[in-house]
This record gives sequence, C-alpha cells and structure tokens, in this order.
Amino acid sequence: MADAALGYVVQRVGDLLINEAVFLYSVKDQVEWVKEELQAMECFLKDADAKSKGDERVKNWVRQVREIAYRAEDLVESFVLDADGRRRRRKGFIRTILCCRLPSPNGIILLHQFGDEIEAIRAKIDEINRRRGTYGIQDLGGEPGRQIDNTVRERRRVVLHATYADLVGMDEEKNRIVEHLSDKSKKKRSVISIVGMGGLGKTTLAKRVFNEAKSRFSHSVWIDVSQQYSAEDLLLEILLQVKKTGEGELEKMTRPKREEMLYQTLLADNYLIVMDDVWDTDVWKILSPHLPDTENGSRVLITTRSVEVARSADTSTPPLKLGFLTEEESWELLSRKAFPNQEDIGVVCSEPLRDVGKQIARKCGGLPLALVVLGGLLSTKGPSLRAWRRVAETLVWETSKDGRVCLDILALSYEDLPRRLKWCFLYFSSLPEDFEIEVDKLITLWIAEGFVEQRAGETLEETAEDYLEELVQRCMVMRDVSELRCRIHDVLHDFTVAEAKEVGFLVSHGIGDDRGASQLDSSVRRLSLQGEKAWCWDSLSTPRLRTLLTFGARRKFGKNRTFPFLHLKLLRVVDLGRTRIAKLPEQVGDLIHLRYLGLKNTKITSLPSSVGKLRHLQCLDAEWTEIKTMPRGFWKIEALRQVIVPFPVEPEMLVAGLSNLQVLKEVRAGRWIDSCLGSLSSLRELQIRGIKDCHHLALSSWLLKLPRLKKLGLRGESIPDCLWTSSSFSSLQVLSLLGVVRRPPQESSSGGDQWPPNLTQLTLEYASLSQDSIAALEKLPELTYLYLGAGSYEGNEMICSRGGFPKLESLELFALKKLERWVIEAGAMPRLRSLEIYGCTKLAMLPEGLQQMTALNELYLTAMSPEICSRAQKEGEDWPKIQHIPSITITVISSDGEVVYERISD
Repeated sequence: MADAALGYVVQRVGDLLINEAVFLYSVKDQVEWVKEELQAMECFLKDADAKSKGDERVKNWVRQVREIAYRAEDLVESFVLDADGRRRRRKGFIRTILCCRLPSPNGIILLHQFGDEIEAIRAKIDEINRRRGTYGIQDLGGEPGRQIDNTVRERRRVVLHATYADLVGMDEEKNRIVEHLSDKSKKKRSVISIVGMGGLGKTTLAKRVFNEAKSRFSHSVWIDVSQQYSAEDLLLEILLQVKKTGEGELEKMTRPKREEMLYQTLLADNYLIVMDDVWDTDVWKILSPHLPDTENGSRVLITTRSVEVARSADTSTPPLKLGFLTEEESWELLSRKAFPNQEDIGVVCSEPLRDVGKQIARKCGGLPLALVVLGGLLSTKGPSLRAWRRVAETLVWETSKDGRVCLDILALSYEDLPRRLKWCFLYFSSLPEDFEIEVDKLITLWIAEGFVEQRAGETLEETAEDYLEELVQRCMVMRDVSELRCRIHDVLHDFTVAEAKEVGFLVSHGIGDDRGASQLDSSVRRLSLQGEKAWCWDSLSTPRLRTLLTFGARRKFGKNRTFPFLHLKLLRVVDLGRTRIAKLPEQVGDLIHLRYLGLKNTKITSLPSSVGKLRHLQCLDAEWTEIKTMPRGFWKIEALRQVIVPFPVEPEMLVAGLSNLQVLKEVRAGRWIDSCLGSLSSLRELQIRGIKDCHHLALSSWLLKLPRLKKLGLRGESIPDCLWTSSSFSSLQVLSLLGVVRRPPQESSSGGDQWPPNLTQLTLEYASLSQDSIAALEKLPELTYLYLGAGSYEGNEMICSRGGFPKLESLELFALKKLERWVIEAGAMPRLRSLEIYGCTKLAMLPEGLQQMTALNELYLTAMSPEICSRAQKEGEDWPKIQHIPSITITVISSDGEVVYERISD
C-alpha cells in the first residue's frame, strides 16, 4: 500500500517544480530527474505490496523506496526554504541563490552539495532497482487515469452509523435490553453491558435502544469513552448533558467539584447513561461513586469488547454477548448496501449475481462492519457480474478472533480507492478515536496538504466535497444528520492508524503512549498530539515534520506561552486550536511552506507583521481568539482561501487581488465593503457583523458581484433588502440574518420581491416578519431548516397554509413574544421531523395540524407557559394532537435559569 505515500511525494515534487520555479532554476534538471525516477518506481509497487505479505525482504524493499522518496522531497523543499531566505536577506538578483546554503535534517549544506545529494539518491535508486530484479518484482502498470464519478452528489448517501435499516438480526436483542431498562419492578440501579468484538454492531444496537428508551428517564446521556479518556473529560461530558451550566464554568471546576455536582444533579431523578466503547474497568470505578442509586429505576448501558469490563460493572446482570450474523442476514445487509436506492433488489440483482453476492457475504464471517464496508465497495461496481466475481476472487483471508477478516476487507476497500482518496482516508488517522470533525475543516486541511487536484470548472473545495462523498458512499466515512461533521468507525480508525504508521504517513501520539513527543522518531512527517499529557514541546526533535495537529492538548507553551516550533522549518499545516498559546513570535514568517494556521480558541491577542511573508498561506482560523487587528501585509497574501477572524477585526487594508478567497467569516463591517468586497469574486461563504445603515448601499452594490456565494450571514442594526429585490442570489443556499429587516418579501401575485429561491437553511432574528412574509417564505421549494428567533415575527397569529414548506424538516420558534395562535393547515410541512418551541409564552395551545404530521418524531417545548405545558401532558387537552410523536420533551425553566421540571414522554 506504499503507492499512496510515494504518489503523494511525486505529486509534491512536481508541484514544487511549477510553483517554486524561480528558486529551483539552477537545479531544475536534477529535480525533474528525481521526479521521473520516482514515477518509474510507482509502477512496481503494486506487485511489491502483494508480495511483501509473505516476504520480509520485499517489505524492506518497499520501505527503502518510500524512504528515498521522502529524502528527495526533503532535499527539494529545503533548497526552496534556504533560497527564499537568501532572497529576503539580500534582495538582490535571483542568481544570488547560486551561492546559498541549504539546511537538511543533519545540518547545513552548501549549494554545490545539492549535486552530491542527487548523486547519492541516484546511487540508492540504482541499488533499489537491482534488488527489485532479484526479488522478481514486476511492472504491473501504474494506476489508471480514473476520475471520481461526478454523479456521486446525486447518489443516496449510504452511511455507516446507527440507522434502523442497519439493524439486521438484532431485534430480539434490542427488545430484551429495552425491556430490562424499562422494568419498573427493578428499582435498584442496574447496569447492562453489550459485549462483542469490533464491528459486530454494538454501537448501532445501543443507539437504537437509547433512542427508544430515553423518553422514560428524566435524564438521558450518551458518552463516547474509547481507549483514550480522562476522568475530568468524562465528568464534564455528562454534566454538559444533565446540567444547564455553561461549558466555560464547568471547565473551571476541579474534579471533586464536578463529582459533587454530578451526584447532586442526579440524586432526585432517574437517569439513563450510555457509555459507549469502554476498554478498561477503571471507567466504572471512576464514575460509579457519583451515579446515585436511590432505587428509582436508574440504568446504565455499556458497550465494550471486554467481558471483564462488563462483569466489573454489574455482576448480577449477565452481559449480552453479540454474535455473528447468519448467512441469510449477512446477504440481507450486504445487498442493502450494494443497492442503496433499490427497494426491490430482485429487479436489479439476477440469480447469478445473487449467488456471487452470497459467496462474498459468507466470506465476511457474519461481521456487520465488514458487510457494510464491502457492500459500499460493491455499490460502486453496479450490477456487473464480472466486477462482483473479481471482488469475490480477491477476497482471501483466514477468519480469526481478533477481527483479521474485517481488516482484510478494509484493506481491499482501501486498495480500491483512487490514490488521492487514499491520502484523504488515511488523514482520519490523525483524529482521536470516535472524534467528529467539521466537514469544512477537514476539506480545508486536505487542500492545504495538497491532496486535492484542480479540476476544470470546479473549485478545490467542490472537488474535495466529491472526495468526501465518495468515501461516504463507500461506507468508509459517516456524516452526522446535519452533515456538518463526519467520523469513521473505530475499527476503521484502527486500520488507518496502523496503515498510516506502516507507510510513514502519520504518527498519532495519545494519552496511552508511554514515551514523550520529544522521543519520537526524527523521520516523522505528520504528527497528531492528543490529550493533555505533558509532552516536552520545546525539545520536539522531528526536523522533517510537515504537519502538526493538536486535539485536547490544553497546556501552556513554556513561560511565555509562545510558539515553540520555529526550528521545524518545513511545516505546512499547524493546528493549535484550544491550546493555551498566547503569542506568535516574529520568526513565524520564516515558515514559508505554511498553508494552514489554526489558532481557534487560543489566547492569541495579535499576529506579528511577519505573517505577511507566508506567501503560501491558504487558511487562517483565528475564531474565538482575542485578536483585534490584522497586520497590513496579511491581506496581500494571494494564496488565501479561508479567513476566519474574531468579530472586532475589520479588514480595512483588504486590497483587490484575493481571487482565491473562498471563505471570509466574522469580519466587522467597514470601508472595505465599498472598496474591495466586489473584487472577491470567488467567495462562497461570507459573514459580516456590525452592519449599519451606512453600509447598505455598498452591500447592495457589491453582494451582487459575488456569483458563487452559497452561504451568507449578516448581523447588525439593520439588514439591507437587496437580497430579495434582485434575482442574482439564485446560488445562495444558507442565509442567516440578525437585525431589523425593514421591507421583507411579501406574498404577491405580481411576482415582486422574493426570498432567494434556492435556500435550504434560513435563520432570522429581529426580522419583524408579518403573515404575508410567512406566506412568501413557505413557498421556498428547497427549504429544509428554519429558525425564527426573537423579534423575527411580529404578528399574534401565524398561519402555515396547505402545501406550504414542502421540504421543511426542522423548525425552531424562539421567543416569539407576540405569538398567541398558530394554525397549521392540513398538508403543510409534510416532511417536518423536528419541532422546537422555546419561550413563546403567549401561545395558548398547540396547533390542531400537528395531528396530521406523521413524519414528526421530535417535539421540544421549553420555557413555555404553565398552561400549554399542562395541555401537552398525557390526558391534557392537546395530547391527542401530539400523542403519535415518538419523542416529546417538556422543560420548564425558572426565572433564574434553573430547570425546575423536565419530562420526556412518548
């Protein structure tokens, strides 16, 4: 599988030849020769990977190929680095780089030594080629020129997460657990555990149980534990779900205070707590003393791979041991994934194809994860008997208890990926287990790493979104319901970590590691630091490091809390989000290869002027920092694609020329709108705060010049009405407005002002809409999410008419203080799944129309009047309207913000 790693290096060297031509001018021929030699080696890696499974000599040959490729990349990037430094210092003619000196992992080398290094690489390549012949490694051809199917956007998103459809062969187990959790005769707190190897569906089953049983408990909590955890984080996570206290306040608490608060909060009510993926017995020892048993029927559900963990939690309740699926159940699950859009599989699945499919399903050994992943692979082949037979012939493994069967299937699916998707998939190895990452951030990181190719007619972001959709469609990546975050199954995560380490792609360093980060191998190229272990940052000796990511490493950086990695000159990606770094030194401008700089939620107060030298910087994420202004030179970096800053920042020095800028978020309104906004023609997402009347004219003029804008957020005293007086906003999909809207669209037969026609999400606050505006709003054909916040509706009656809001799935009404009566006519909002009404204290009763809304499965009533809360309870006057809704939550909040009553009912 080394072809993915080598392919990346070949691409990187090629990019350097193009982008750094001025610095590589004197050594261009040598660099091109290196690239061509590495390309030739790629053709032999496919055969070498296959033969290396049983031959350590071949495996060593593959390792040597990878190392020589990395050595070449280091040499070229170091040359560029030092040449740029020389140019800055001398500001002379370009030929002065001919006498420059180059840093290498072992020190400083002179320019004339570059040729010696190339000759050493040439000699090593000759030696590698001789050994290739000795080992009989053949040229099986390079990867065919394949493209990701552009129709992937339209495919049904097949996700590997807790969906009812994926629960095959587990109905009996599910019913047994729900019955145990709901048994009112068992007053004492009890623990039931689901035990089984990775990939058997423990989490899927637990999710189904949790969703069905949570309405019977006053508090319901789901926490992901995994192998890497801390007691403080577990306590914090539970408290965030049961206590109406801000995260900031809870984070300041000591562990004893968190323990006491948790115990007192749960003391009076019954609770259901699910602990998913518990690996050791200490978790229960940590939490059990703080989960009170007042004999009110409280329950704990644990999923684990260890019977010992299950028994240590509760010796009186036998654990539920999950087994493998039967052959018939295996084919059912595999076929669902192989034909995701087909209700009647028999229509497209011939008898010969079914026979091959069942043969493939049998080889999965009844392991649900393997069936789902392999089904995703088959879904890309279509109903081709030849393609399915090829997959069946390729599947060769021996079933073993440690899940080797699943890993082999994952390896097969991984090998079937196009090379660039391999790079993207391996990047999940940088994340902690069970970690959900924002899709936008992941895509930005992929682009910064150089994984995404430039395709004609598409932005890099659009291409990267296709990459992600391809991985989702293959069931290798899961997106959450909102589709804003994604993650991978923990067994897949194990695979990526092992594979990334094997091919030298990335090393993750977590809580369970004994050694400090300073003791890591000096050849590490990407490093992910996870958890709060006190690594020795200042002595981190990984001179080849390209990527540094931190997750939960919330510690100070030395006495001055400053950036400690200035000696790592080849860094391309740095994400220090949520660490306590407080300062970036002036020398940060010397990191000329830097593409991504993440400072979100740090203590940074300013950026040094030298950031303007980071000519390749694509993304700066400084959200939730204390930065007030940006250096003048920053806004001249032409490579910028994404800039996220805290609200006080006004890009006053923004100049025309940022043609690559895709995202500009949280900036303050100012003169830059009039002078420069119209030139940012590539913008896809824009958020502006502090808008006043004086900005309306410029906004109305220049927003029309942004044809690619898909997401727009405007906040301030008032909102310009250009959004519905022009037909130029057909590309806009997500709109958030916080401010007075003086002339919102009204229902009109003459076809006058209208909301942007393709909106899928709309958030409004203080918009002062009337019933006529709602009538215009409900005609939006693609709207799936609507939030009407405080001051967004001024009428005392609101009517949703028949056929209105045809695709709306989620509706939130927040603090509509004047609303007294709400009418939902039959046929309105036919797809609504979630409804939340918060603080609409004058609303007298729930609409009759709720009774006809069969798709509605979640209703939340929070901070409402006592009268309407009473009507919504069982036997209340409104109960017949809502009794069909599976999950109903009613929460009463006192004047001081404390929850004094909460009820969840089905």
